[in-house]
Amino acid sequence: MRCFVRLLLCLSLACFAIAPAITPMRASASAAKTAPKKPSGKKANAKTLLADAEKSLAAMIKDARADKGLDPKTPKNKPFWKSTHLIAKNVKTARKGFAAKSNDFFKGIADAREAEEQMKVDWQLTDSKNKGVIDNGKKLGHSLALLRTNFSKEAARKSKGGALTAQEKEHFSQIKAQQTQLVAKLKKLEKEAKKDKALEKGLHEIQKQASHILKEPDTVNAYIATLYLLDVQIGLLRGYEYYVDKSWKADYLVLVNLETTYETNYNEWESSMSYEWSAADTSVDIYEGEDVDVSESLTDEEINSEADYANNESFDMSEAEEDEVAAEEDTDADVDSDGDDSMDDASDDEGEDMSDDEGGGTDEGGGDDEGGGDDSGGDDGGE
Repeated sequence: MRCFVRLLLCLSLACFAIAPAITPMRASASAAKTAPKKPSGKKANAKTLLADAEKSLAAMIKDARADKGLDPKTPKNKPFWKSTHLIAKNVKTARKGFAAKSNDFFKGIADAREAEEQMKVDWQLTDSKNKGVIDNGKKLGHSLALLRTNFSKEAARKSKGGALTAQEKEHFSQIKAQQTQLVAKLKKLEKEAKKDKALEKGLHEIQKQASHILKEPDTVNAYIATLYLLDVQIGLLRGYEYYVDKSWKADYLVLVNLETTYETNYNEWESSMSYEWSAADTSVDIYEGEDVDVSESLTDEEINSEADYANNESFDMSEAEEDEVAAEEDTDADVDSDGDDSMDDASDDEGEDMSDDEGGGTDEGGGDDEGGGDDSGGDDGGE
């Protein structure tokens, strides 16, 4: 749980610009927003990025398994391994969907992207500073984000442009109604979380995300940016669950369950969208700070073996273990003692300015770096 708040402060994916820059990481994220991103000279298509995601996932798992401090039998490590399992499961789904040119590709990437956001929260519970796991976790996040924002039905819809359809306007309205409920419930739960300053801060950041969505205009770019942001939001809500005391977990789970309504409406929209699979062969720029290349040489057998481990092992937690993890509480000092153990970095701005270029993403209220226009997406596939 230590240093957890770095994750939240670095979620300046597109429009989340937090006004007071306090930490070096927050400052660098802000700088990334004011300066145009520079192409690295590298390009990749969907097939290459999917292979990059598989390799970085395998390298991350390999490093984690070699670290005794990350023993999956230790309660505080289990959330990290559970979310890693979800990533592996959904990347596998994406691979099969890509081969079959089916919607499973889009679902797998979206679900893996959300699980990756959940993993970044869960990682902080481990208190680990394993550089290999952190670096490969970042590369995994970059690969999934690039896939999500360049090779998805959302990306195709954004490219098409035009005005929102009647269905999209209705969906956007439903999303905003859901976010209104979320804000109200978060304000209540923040009072319960005051003993744990990292959790309190986290809930406050999600509330700002929701507030930003409520201010978004009815434009295609703002709509697509919101869909990506909701993926992050769901992943974070799931990750925070392990920080919640047993006495008020039932109230918190109401927040997590709000995703059910969102996903039902989203699936209706997604099913109505077509996709030209030739677009998957298009190579897109990889910008500086979006490193996806794994330095370690891994064979196909090793990549499959590590993914199989994450897929097939059980990382379930007993009620007593969940209570043990939730009982650890962060003070203001813990929150302020951010180290270099976060999987977030300033390059988590892939897809930035998605709503700004059509008038969305205001800088007032929830729009001060907490709102839509981020690069991420998907749900973790729940189980």
